[in-house]
Amino acid sequence: MAKVLNEAARGCEPAHLMLSPSVRPCPLALADRDRRAELEPRDLTAWFFGDPLPGMSALDRRRRNERSH
Repeated sequence: MAKVLNEAARGCEPAHLMLSPSVRPCPLALADRDRRAELEPRDLTAWFFGDPLPGMSALDRRRRNERSH
């Protein structure tokens, strides 16, 4: 499925024919996915265990919201 989505994101014509409009991901979601893929994980264990990137964890968002109120 990821290969099909990557081909659809690149504008590959056969991939567009494979996906109906109801299952095509939003271009903003694809751009966000690509942006996150380019970020480096903090270290090897963070990558291995799937820790969120800096600023993306629930605790980081909570702290950001507390500071804004």
